Amino acid sequence: MNKSAIAAAVAVAFAAPAFAQESAEKIQRVEITGSSIKQSAREAAGAVTTLTRADIERTGQTSALGVLTQIAAIDANINSATASSGSFATGSSGIELRNLGKVSTLILVNGQRIAPYGLADGAQENFTNLDAIAADSIERIEVLKDGASAIYGSDAIAGVVNLILRKDFVGARVKANVSQADHFRDQRTRSVSGIFGFGDLDQDGFNTYLAVEGRKSDGWSTGDLRDNGLIPAWHRLTPGRSTWDAKSTFSPAGNYLLGGKVVASPNCPADAIDPVDKACKWDQYYGAGQTTDNKRWAITSNTHFRIGSSIDANFEITAAGATTDYIVAPFATSNGSSTTSSNVWYNAIGAKQVGPYFYPKLPVGHPMNLMQNAAGQWVPGTAPVEYRARLMDTGDGFNFNKTDSEQSRFMLRLAGSLGDYDWKSAVGYSTSEATKATRAVSAVGYTDAIVKGTYKFGQQNDPALLESMFPVRTTAGKSKNYFMNGTISGEAFQLPAGPVGFAIGADIRRENYEMASSDNVLRGDLVGIAGLQVDDAQTQYSLFGEANAPLLKNLEMNLAVRADKSSNFDAHISPKLGLKFTPVDGLIFRATASGGFRAPNIVETGNGLGRSSFANNTIDPRRCPIATTLNNLVQNAAGATTADKQRANTFRNSDCLAGVPTFVTANPDLKPETSKTFTAGVFWEPIKGTWVSLDYYNIERKDEIGTRSPADVLRDEANLPAGQLTRVNNTAADNEFLALVQKYVPGNAVNFGGVGALGLLLNPYVNSGKTKTSGFDFAVENRGKIPNVGDYSIKVDGEYRKNYQTFDVGAGKYGPNYFGTYDLGSKLIVYVRPNLKVGAFDHGLTVRFLSSYTNSSEDSPNYCVEQKVAAENMAACDKVKPPKIVDYNVSYRGFKNVVLSGYINNLFDKDQSVKWRGGWSQTSLGLRTFGASASYQF
Repeated sequence: MNKSAIAAAVAVAFAAPAFAQESAEKIQRVEITGSSIKQSAREAAGAVTTLTRADIERTGQTSALGVLTQIAAIDANINSATASSGSFATGSSGIELRNLGKVSTLILVNGQRIAPYGLADGAQENFTNLDAIAADSIERIEVLKDGASAIYGSDAIAGVVNLILRKDFVGARVKANVSQADHFRDQRTRSVSGIFGFGDLDQDGFNTYLAVEGRKSDGWSTGDLRDNGLIPAWHRLTPGRSTWDAKSTFSPAGNYLLGGKVVASPNCPADAIDPVDKACKWDQYYGAGQTTDNKRWAITSNTHFRIGSSIDANFEITAAGATTDYIVAPFATSNGSSTTSSNVWYNAIGAKQVGPYFYPKLPVGHPMNLMQNAAGQWVPGTAPVEYRARLMDTGDGFNFNKTDSEQSRFMLRLAGSLGDYDWKSAVGYSTSEATKATRAVSAVGYTDAIVKGTYKFGQQNDPALLESMFPVRTTAGKSKNYFMNGTISGEAFQLPAGPVGFAIGADIRRENYEMASSDNVLRGDLVGIAGLQVDDAQTQYSLFGEANAPLLKNLEMNLAVRADKSSNFDAHISPKLGLKFTPVDGLIFRATASGGFRAPNIVETGNGLGRSSFANNTIDPRRCPIATTLNNLVQNAAGATTADKQRANTFRNSDCLAGVPTFVTANPDLKPETSKTFTAGVFWEPIKGTWVSLDYYNIERKDEIGTRSPADVLRDEANLPAGQLTRVNNTAADNEFLALVQKYVPGNAVNFGGVGALGLLLNPYVNSGKTKTSGFDFAVENRGKIPNVGDYSIKVDGEYRKNYQTFDVGAGKYGPNYFGTYDLGSKLIVYVRPNLKVGAFDHGLTVRFLSSYTNSSEDSPNYCVEQKVAAENMAACDKVKPPKIVDYNVSYRGFKNVVLSGYINNLFDKDQSVKWRGGWSQTSLGLRTFGASASYQF
């Protein structure tokens, strides 16, 4: 593409202010997300879903993520409060449309991109962190549920979410909000905000405001949930969870594994001895954090001013920061695993596999290596022994997991008129930084301390020794985004049916991204820890154009096309065609066809050492069925102790919920992901104040950038190239499992047949995946007055998710439909929101309905049978039936300058649905929650 032409177009857009001083005042129109052409609100009816400030207030949500997930078509993809402590992008929140991932949903703030979060999720996905946006500064939200790459470029495959901040504010206002779950104080959120602004644009020529917001939410642990009696009895009956609350044998005084039996150390206090299995136990569940302690702050400032008589200018500053702390327990010997379990990971600097590594046993001669003689007396051991102990001097803040992040944007927007044409332009800079820090086990430091006896059990050890055993590891990332764009729009010429509107413009973006794990991770020093290193930049140039043409009096055509060229891929053209037919006033038929794309990002194509990671919850198709059978033999055996059931669950889960280490390298030859989207719908407003809409969508995405899913690779294991999948010798651990089974089922013949455990998967980035999805969006709204009562409104927002299939590379065909299964859940999602204003009171309800779905999935197509669920539980396992949830909100404006609001979420205190596969969620509790807020405007 001719870069000079693009530069010239941008220059024209930014030069426009110099010629616009004396232009006539432009016609007032509304700019709608999804088009660069200004239209009247009536012309754009039904094009986007809009949440006004009043709608946002009624949700009772105090975060951008919470507000957006009240829309049926939007799902949370990552949540800073509940994301796994092992994930790459801790401390962030993101959403997705159409289940196509957060990198295929474009997030805009005031119509412009912000720098992606400093830590790429999965060490691949660059996405917008919603926690960086102050919820109280949002004026409205517009959601375009249609492909929009022809307008916005990369990432707008599934749609666009535009968060529009307040433009002006005069006066001062303070607001406080608190919410807490019923009978569970740990689920609590507090927030305060304030805004101050002055200046009248018409009289003073400017308005400026500053908004500040702070928010704090508390985390909780499994122990907190257990102590409050929240985890139901059925949770224990689900596969692999029969011992979910069993205390740990990794206790402060410790246990020995002698002859396959866990035996309490002679130092164990009497009150720590389990009365049934006599093992020395410790309650680890107060360190089993399920959600995070989270603190956030955000600042928004906008100065709205005029240059001359007709140039409208806005200088915007936004900044935000967050600290996310996970609740973690002290370290245990062998990091809570077994000395017979192998560990494999990757040395990125040396480009080689590390391991198999086995945690050390206490050697002969170690002062803690003890055994019992025939008389039951404790004597020095004559062979290496596995000692299971909790290292209490690594608690009380020594072991930690924390993420700090900051994000900011500075932007100048100009808009005005040049003759009969409107123009707008923006220039800005945004950045995002994040650092995750925690501790991990040093293979050398830990082994030396245990084998040489320099670590002293049961006492406070030297901090320097602890540092050598469990050094701090970090992952730090930073993204920077420089941008400049401009658009000119207006009427090109007349057709018999009316004027042809047009818009042309250009966009230039420079993106820098760096992310690196600490050197001790990249060298492979730390046991089982994945890392990444990348540092690169790319520049993207774009030209775009759009036209609205009235072909007939009641038939309008919209055409859009955009050309994008980046330094890491060839020029890509994204077209879009739209038709709108209005046979009678109030009835609109509409359809669109468009092409979309997602450009390869810097992590996927840039310079660096690549990334290692873990594919969690992986089912090993060759070992999981055997492990499940063996586990069931123990769980159902008469007299099986809790400790033995716990060990059997652990063995089973290592094959059925496996964490598979993988190593991925960047690929500079990647092509963009591309998509084809078709929509068709109808909007009908039979009477004023009442309308209904129904829209069908169909999206096909191909050349998806990623690695083959572990399930896909494992199904094709027999045909993989040598070295792509490594299985490791697991004989020692398998023999322990088989000995445990033999203890209760003598003569058992079930075994693993020499099949090793999953080791390392080499899985480079490729263009290979394909996904297709389809469904229907529907909405209803009715507004009116009830005589002698007040104003009312009823809104219905829903989505029917018809089909979602991914392409199975190994099988060479599309797999089963994910909707209605464990993979993606409910097919039908409906929100009904009635609202009634009576005097100073404003009452509202939200009724949420989700359809049932099965526990089966692509990798486990007959889950309940495969897991050998007992006959009496088969009906409960067959379907997940989400409860119908009702939320209530009320606000009162009877006092001058004061607004008081109250919220009750889950008004009727409905329990979580019975989820036989997923178990009772310890992060999304669904408890009845009470909230209150108060604001005062000076």
